[in-house]
Amino acid sequence: MKKSVFHYFDRWEEYLLAIFMTFMLITLTAQVFCRYVLSFSFSWAEQASRIGFVWLTMIGISLAAKKGMHLKIDALPQFFPKTAKCVNFISNTITIFFGFGMGYLILKTVVMQFELKQYFSSIPWLPTWTMYIAGVIGLFGLSVRTAQNIYSSFKEKRSDDNNSRIEETIRNDESVVTEDSKYENKEVHC
Repeated sequence: MKKSVFHYFDRWEEYLLAIFMTFMLITLTAQVFCRYVLSFSFSWAEQASRIGFVWLTMIGISLAAKKGMHLKIDALPQFFPKTAKCVNFISNTITIFFGFGMGYLILKTVVMQFELKQYFSSIPWLPTWTMYIAGVIGLFGLSVRTAQNIYSSFKEKRSDDNNSRIEETIRNDESVVTEDSKYENKEVHC
């Protein structure tokens, strides 16, 4: 079965996480080997690994939202199960606004660093905004993935309602058939 472009686009977090994890693994392995075996070290390796870790963390926020694996306090839905859907909807809505708000504030910092042309001291060719842009992407991803979860929960509810109506119709049809079959099996004797 041929996969669509949307399938690959939907997995962007996983691809970025794999890239940054591989980058960190190679960089830190080379740094440890050079330091302990060859007695020298790269000046940029530690800073580059920190930047990779920031990217892992921020992109991981978006992936966790996609999979519904964020840490939540679910005391209210447990104590009030009838209002659990409402409480989850409100919680998810707050998460969406939080993600967009924080992403916007970090974006302002990125723009400021871009205008000031700041660079890392240990990596003089890498601008500092490259680390902070991960926060923008991760928090906007958090908001978008949470909105997708809300949409899919409404879609599932709608399909569950349709399925229950279909099942009810089938049950009604079966009961009519069984009622008709009772009368067909009776023989009339004169």
